[in-house]
Amino acid sequence: DSVSPSKGDNVVIADMDFPLFYVEAKRLSSRGVEVRVAQNADGNYEIDQFYELIDRRTRAVMVSSVIWVNGLRLDVAELAKVAHEAGAYVIVDAIQQAGALRVEADRLGLDFVAVGSQKWLMAPYGVGALCVSRRAVEELSPPRPGYLSLAVKDWDAFWADPSKTPAGWTQVEEGALKFEYGGTFPPLPLKGLAASASLINEVGVERAEEVVLRLRKALVEELEDLRLEVLSPPEARKASGIVLFRVPGGLRENYMAAVRLRSRGVMVSARGAAGVWGIRASVHFPNREEDVEALGEALRGLRA
Repeated sequence: DSVSPSKGDNVVIADMDFPLFYVEAKRLSSRGVEVRVAQNADGNYEIDQFYELIDRRTRAVMVSSVIWVNGLRLDVAELAKVAHEAGAYVIVDAIQQAGALRVEADRLGLDFVAVGSQKWLMAPYGVGALCVSRRAVEELSPPRPGYLSLAVKDWDAFWADPSKTPAGWTQVEEGALKFEYGGTFPPLPLKGLAASASLINEVGVERAEEVVLRLRKALVEELEDLRLEVLSPPEARKASGIVLFRVPGGLRENYMAAVRLRSRGVMVSARGAAGVWGIRASVHFPNREEDVEALGEALRGLRA
């Protein structure tokens, strides 16, 4: 809403992206905004696909940095260059990246990067974080500031001040803080997020990424040894902690395989979007090689 596209403008999304993107696209289209959708090719995107969709009427490119279905890591830095040449903003959901892989929003040239707490950050549901570029801070205004968005230095003095009146509550925070949620925060999820962030920082983001990618490589090798179809991109630059694969059979057989694996204590999920589907397995830095081997043994058990 801060970007505020108008009738005749357009936004660009990706067809494999999380359903929230489709919900937002539908809302924008009801206001006369054209929604342009990049179509995946066997679970992959190239920047040229987005380049063909972006023009001077593009207000925003909205994508996930890591696609939730098959773990494809997009080249958001190159995408930002293309979008900025047209004057568009780049809005990135990094929930499938933050905590497992480095997210360098400023270096990558991203305007908004949002993350939720409940995925790779290993924290409770209910809180998240938003990184905002200097350009967005200077050019945009928050759509729905709340009372905690007010530029108040001493809240105790504010509450005690008898002269305050809603008519005078006009000064809101400056900088990125003006985009902060203006209501009260849930304290328990925040405590959980603080604890998990402390753990990740203790391990080190670079070290966490190294472990994730090493385990991902081991997972792919395990699946290939089992002669299973791996649907995640093979290129290292497109890799994340998510791997999508299929067992023999169709959609139902893979869904049931995921259910049976979970019943054996191997936590995988059946996932699909835009023609791409299979069993999704994820590895994080707390995992060990033994966990990858356990998945392999469980898959062998399904064949018995």
